[in-house]
Amino acid sequence: MRKSKSDERIRALADLITGDIIADIGSDHAYLPIWLYLNKKIKKAYAADISPNCVNRIRENLKKYNISEEEIIPVLSDGFGFFDGKSEEFGEITDIVIAGMGGETIAEILASYPCVKGGVNFILQPNRKADKLREFLLEENFEIIGDIITESKKRRYNIINARLKF
Repeated sequence: MRKSKSDERIRALADLITGDIIADIGSDHAYLPIWLYLNKKIKKAYAADISPNCVNRIRENLKKYNISEEEIIPVLSDGFGFFDGKSEEFGEITDIVIAGMGGETIAEILASYPCVKGGVNFILQPNRKADKLREFLLEENFEIIGDIITESKKRRYNIINARLKF
């Protein structure tokens, strides 16, 4: 999972990371946090997923790459449900990645965001209905600061980089 073996979608997401502590919501296998950690781009990550099977896969992948669950923390959670909104840990997050699901689902997850600090970098990659996600972002005081399209394994991906306006 070193740089040369990552796919273009993972690299495009990784290139938008601005800080060293991320939350990957809907992490699935934790490929992005693992890649970032192995390449010394981050110090810590929360790899959250709603599926117990996915959280088990995250743990298996962490063992495979000899990464501690203190560096990449597997979390069984629906969206931001694992933070109470006042958590000191949540305040340390610099980047939030929500990738690989529909635009409406990403919007629903963002609607529950417990905004505890400004300046968080959002990296959003809808698989469909990107227009619905854009509408939500504009209505909910987000600023779209970047918008890229990348191709990986003969499929195109739209990645939206956003921040809350304060």
